[in-house]
Amino acid sequence: MQSNAVLKEAAAILQGLSNGGSFGTAVNFNEKMAEALYSRGYVQYQQGRYEDAKKTFGYIIFNDPINVRAMRGMASSLQMLGEYQHALTFLVYAAMADDDNADVSLQLVECFLHLGRKSDALALLSDIRAANQNDPQDDYISKKISGLSALLGLDENKSH
Repeated sequence: MQSNAVLKEAAAILQGLSNGGSFGTAVNFNEKMAEALYSRGYVQYQQGRYEDAKKTFGYIIFNDPINVRAMRGMASSLQMLGEYQHALTFLVYAAMADDDNADVSLQLVECFLHLGRKSDALALLSDIRAANQNDPQDDYISKKISGLSALLGLDENKSH
């Protein structure tokens, strides 16, 4: 009997997909589920379980492909695993979806540096520094900009 229920559920999911729905829609994935899973992924990340966090954030993205928080969580997990090129994919999406968030752009700079793309890192950091001068961010962002600027050999007193 239980196998019939599973087959019916699978058929309903396939029908939803064939009607153009996403997997998340087909399985009734909702915001409450996404939030619970995000919390789980966040804890995994904080515990240094980056591979597990990557899987959790990946599951959220599979079901909710426009979830920016999950994109950032995935990118951060990938970055900690040294998968910088893959992290860039998720960071670019997150940066486009949340273009006022300087921290996402600073993560992009870090990935560029790890990939040996110093000119891309310099160009983006220069843009971030200019924007930060016009609209100062919190102390964390300012310190991160200063640290990356020093790493790249930029003079903090120069204007760009």
